[in-house]
Amino acid sequence: MDRLKLIALDREDVEVVSAHLQDAVVKAADIRWRPAEKRVVVAVNRFDWEAANGAPQQFRRRAALGFERVSACKCRELNAARKDQVLNLLAVSFEETVSQPAW
Repeated sequence: MDRLKLIALDREDVEVVSAHLQDAVVKAADIRWRPAEKRVVVAVNRFDWEAANGAPQQFRRRAALGFERVSACKCRELNAARKDQVLNLLAVSFEETVSQPAW
C-alpha cells in the first residue's frame, strides 16, 4: 500500500486535497477540536481514488485531516452526543477571513 501525504498551502492545494477526500465518511467521535493547540483533527475513511482506476474492487482508506491555526470550531445540525453518527464529507474549502486586532 502506497502512502499518500498531501499538504495544502494555498487555495489550489485545498482543491486537490478536497478531491482526494470527496465522499469520505467520518464518525462524529473522530472529530477532535483542540482549542489550546488551535487545531482540528478529523479521522476519515476516504475512497481510494488512486486504486479505483479500472480495479475490480474498490476500497476506502483511513486518513487523517488536520487544520492548523483554527480560532473557532462550530457545527450545526449535528448531535455531538451521538458519537457513532456517520457523516459524509462532500468537500473541503477555504474562506479567508481578516483577523481583528485584540486591543
